[in-house]
Amino acid sequence: VAPGGQRVGAQLGRTSLEELANYIKQNTDPSLFPDIQVEGEESSAVVIVRIEESPIKPVWAFGRPYKRVGRTNQGLSREEAQRLNDLTMGRTWDALPCSDLSLEHLDRAAVETYLKLAGQDMATPTAMALENLRLSQGDTLFNGAALLFASDPQRWIIGSKVQCARFRGTSAIDFLSEQTFYGTILSQIEGATEFIARNTRSSIVITGRPQHTRAPEYPVTAVREAIINAVCHRDYAAAGSVQARIDDNALEVWNPGGLPYDLSIEDLYHRHHSRPRNKRIAEALFRAGLIEAWGTGTLRIVEAYTQQGLPPPAFRYEMGAFIVRLLPTPPPFDLAVEPPSLDLTGLNERQRKAVEYVRQNGSITVANYLQLAEVSERRALYDLSDLRQKRILMRRGRSRSAYYVLWSE
Repeated sequence: VAPGGQRVGAQLGRTSLEELANYIKQNTDPSLFPDIQVEGEESSAVVIVRIEESPIKPVWAFGRPYKRVGRTNQGLSREEAQRLNDLTMGRTWDALPCSDLSLEHLDRAAVETYLKLAGQDMATPTAMALENLRLSQGDTLFNGAALLFASDPQRWIIGSKVQCARFRGTSAIDFLSEQTFYGTILSQIEGATEFIARNTRSSIVITGRPQHTRAPEYPVTAVREAIINAVCHRDYAAAGSVQARIDDNALEVWNPGGLPYDLSIEDLYHRHHSRPRNKRIAEALFRAGLIEAWGTGTLRIVEAYTQQGLPPPAFRYEMGAFIVRLLPTPPPFDLAVEPPSLDLTGLNERQRKAVEYVRQNGSITVANYLQLAEVSERRALYDLSDLRQKRILMRRGRSRSAYYVLWSE
């Protein structure tokens, strides 16, 4: 067919189709085996070339990997081609060997923290814990082990960090507060969610009883899911870090990397299949109770808004990053709102500090209390239980990831 659209035909000899099939096989990797047939009358026959989709991607043609974008063929970079190949071959970045990482580089305290979250025996040897999570093979430790348990994960994965910022107004220029969280991905998740709680507002909700409760500016579930998804599913082979950006209009969570090739933005608003970029990390976070189920993270973010009758958050891909944009929930929030009146008589100084901490940050975890009060975990649990019995604080969440908020009827 000529460029103008008119049919000009092609001359076929006895071996033309065989030569065409061989030409395709010889110039593709992995080799493609076409089914070539001629259909129709001789004067108007067409040559039909059928090729089954290759289970291994990308297929290199004439020494280069390509992808189809609109009506054009565009070359893939070496990194894009390698990631796509690893994905279709069942290999993910977190299951690749981490050069020079050994057991002596891991933080036993981080391992025990994880075992506690996962409800496992705290005495489980580190090597066994890694084997159970498929983060090692013999003496070889994988990238996922460094992210979860290394004393200094950034020594091996430089971009593994979460950057958080609160901006003045609606432009990302004037910083009001900024903090970068390093360490294991579990500590990054905790640090980032606490930063967001400290740097967003809350309003007083009158319940009709003497007690009041604070409503956060952004749904806690949506914020936590956005951070966990970003840390879990980001492309660690790409440059950049996870970012949480807060301004007067919205909270955005950015993470390097796009969606899987067969998943669209529209799919995220409905039940969809799960294709975690880092399968071993996703499995570890699932066992620790931080992920409810694979493929439900975006749905939980959406439901946190739609259950309140609000428009769903926006998801988008931009400049090599996947972005979740959360809008503040009504009513208008006031940073200087008067806190509810509570009867603090009979509380010790540690408990008073805890109540003030909750008033300022919206919630407190056992880890927060341990740092605030500088007491043993047993004493912290006793103090928090006493605050619950006195109907000053109430516990939310499951036992492994529980947090405490001001009491509300």
